[in-house]
Amino acid sequence: MKNIRILGIIAAAVLLIIIVLFAAFAFFGVFTGKIPENKLPEISIEPSDEAVSSSSWQTSETAGDITATVKTDLGDIVIKLGSCSAAEKFIELDNSGVFDGAGFDILAKDMFIQTGFDGEGFYADKTEYSCIKGAVGFVLEDEKAYPSLFIITGEDLTSEYDGKTLVFGQVISGMETVFAIEEGESSGYAGGYLAKEPVKINSIEISYPTEPTIDD
Repeated sequence: MKNIRILGIIAAAVLLIIIVLFAAFAFFGVFTGKIPENKLPEISIEPSDEAVSSSSWQTSETAGDITATVKTDLGDIVIKLGSCSAAEKFIELDNSGVFDGAGFDILAKDMFIQTGFDGEGFYADKTEYSCIKGAVGFVLEDEKAYPSLFIITGEDLTSEYDGKTLVFGQVISGMETVFAIEEGESSGYAGGYLAKEPVKINSIEISYPTEPTIDD
């Protein structure tokens, strides 16, 4: 009987030790978040899109994807706005109706198309954007910018127009319309060409990025 009692005590002690070990494992596993190494979940990392410089007009980092669609009788010109005060000024001027009915009066082959001066000059911060093909901006004169819009049609006129322009956007769709305007009949003008029948801007539509919606 004595031996049976000893064996019972040993069995109870072993059972108690097992229970304590399981309790400890459960405590550390649940409350510390530790998972045995061989139980770690598999994590797959999808390759990201091709990296593009933040200065590129094709990234969402410029102006939050705000675009301006210039509607003309020859077609639409879609402009991606840069992240700068000059772009904000462009939107402000458009809202005030400055560009209503404006026409591309000055044409210069392989250089630019430009609307006439219509409005007072204003001061705006310089931008980092260059006069590459498709660049859109204001004309600078005597350190002031004027609501005379130009669109560059040449390959790279940065050095030629440095200090004379304030670029705030880039054409991302509709360069064929720009070139069609450039090919318009001119009356001749030293340093450029006055369009005989300027192509008018019918309207400008500003499009803002859509905020993502969260389902309930």
